[in-house]
Amino acid sequence: MTHISIRDLQKISGEAIGALPGPTPVKSGERTVGLLIPLKSADPARLAAVLRRAEALAKGRDARADDAALASFGDIDPVEWSVAAVNALTGKPGKARKAKR
Repeated sequence: MTHISIRDLQKISGEAIGALPGPTPVKSGERTVGLLIPLKSADPARLAAVLRRAEALAKGRDARADDAALASFGDIDPVEWSVAAVNALTGKPGKARKAKR
């Protein structure tokens, strides 16, 4: 499928969108009016490995110093990207871990 028409977009299912091979133009006549990008689920093992690495790297960081350094670029992302936050975002409940003290 090289493109999807506006009319076809009204009829396509979520499953069909997920099966698209990649970004697909949405056309109205000959004019491209949008881009339909199917979102794929992340590999849970790979995501867990990335989160473990991020947590390990974050342990040696000073969050206030990082925020101060980034402030010159504009607004700071207020999202807490902890493992629990990512699990909540992806809708995949994980075992709650007790914080080490």
